[in-house]
Amino acid sequence: MKSLRWLAAVLALVMIAAACGRSDNKASTSDQSTATTAASGAKSANFGTLTDVCQGGSGGGATAVGVTATGIRIGTISDPGFNGRPGLNQELFDTADVFSQWCNARGGINGRKIQLDKLDAALTNYKPQILKACADDFYLVGGGAVFDNTGVADRLKCLLPDVAAFVVTPEARSADLLTQPVPNSGTTLPIGDYRWLAKEYPASTDHVGVLTGNLPATVTTAKQGEEAAKSLGWKVVYNDQYPAAGPTSWAPYVQSMKDKGVKGLIWVGEPENLAKVEQALVDANYPLDWIRADANHYDQKLIEVGSAAIKNTYIRSVFYPFEDAAKNPATSQYLEAFKQYLPGGKAKAYLGLQAWSAWLLWAKAAKECGADLTRKCVYDNLQKVKSWTGGGLHATQDPGDNTPGNCFSLILATPTGFQLAKINPNNGIYSCNADNVYKLTGDYGKGVTLRDVGKSINDLK
Repeated sequence: MKSLRWLAAVLALVMIAAACGRSDNKASTSDQSTATTAASGAKSANFGTLTDVCQGGSGGGATAVGVTATGIRIGTISDPGFNGRPGLNQELFDTADVFSQWCNARGGINGRKIQLDKLDAALTNYKPQILKACADDFYLVGGGAVFDNTGVADRLKCLLPDVAAFVVTPEARSADLLTQPVPNSGTTLPIGDYRWLAKEYPASTDHVGVLTGNLPATVTTAKQGEEAAKSLGWKVVYNDQYPAAGPTSWAPYVQSMKDKGVKGLIWVGEPENLAKVEQALVDANYPLDWIRADANHYDQKLIEVGSAAIKNTYIRSVFYPFEDAAKNPATSQYLEAFKQYLPGGKAKAYLGLQAWSAWLLWAKAAKECGADLTRKCVYDNLQKVKSWTGGGLHATQDPGDNTPGNCFSLILATPTGFQLAKINPNNGIYSCNADNVYKLTGDYGKGVTLRDVGKSINDLK
């Protein structure tokens, strides 16, 4: 039981590297087949600001692995079969089901229908699933797995490109033949929220604390955040790590922060543990000016566990929030697609949004290849995309250069739920500035390259 609890904490924490959120929606673990597509008819193939995402056509020949005259086999990898947390990241499979049905009902990609392979890594079987994809699939799209470092070299050996919903480890984050709709680079860090906090709470920047779980992935994330804070002239007066599963009591950590005079806290962890920290802060009568958390804390569990203790907690985001979906056509359309094709699916999850954006990005690049659909053609098209919003799902990103955008929004967690913080945006709900992306100088590991496995980009066909 103790080991399972520890593993569950590992999973929740390591997801921070994806810079994404979790959902409190119940996961759908059923294997929804893409064969149950809606009947063809007069359906719009537009999504948000994107036009003609999917389309009919005459298809073409068997131009590459996984491509026939009538179909395209695409692999999506995730971890829902992990016994320690059944349904882990089920939203990646659900999104793949919904998008493939939505697209196929509109003609597919130039007439070729998407044939989905759902590859369940179940946490510890990432490499075997990658090898399966190498044999069967044209591309990996819209997936992500916790231990992605265990198969990235194999993926490159078979020259299998990946348009990932998220990546986690340093080996995968900057690997070759990888495209991310919302880049999580190992060399840059978005810091717009840091800059906003400094303006809003100027007295706090000389009294900053950093607290994270004692796991390699989260320690790396915390170190990157600390480097960025110091680059802004902040003074870090407290830096500590807690057991991954959470300590028996948070009171000693709060007392240490109090002793050091912490006013603002950079937190790297999971919602349940942060909620308990905030309860301990209330018990000690020691309110902080602010707590900064990653987007995985946009999770109802933070509110359920923390209740009235949740105060001044800011969560960085680049997606339009679900609470305001009615104001954003792309978010509304995404939710409507789930209602139509998989009503019991895990729709309200930020990972699902990232996966949908990955599918849109791949579809755009594949469409432009016409009948001559090859891995190289799609990859070359992906490299050209320097400005991407997923049709309006999120702030502008640069997937071609694997560089995060300079726009952000902040979500304020309150005892009654989540709402957009008032950040004086200059682009819709987002605040955009060239200084919002920081180039890291520390050594945080590097990605696997084609050269590392004896290949080159010239081998991609």
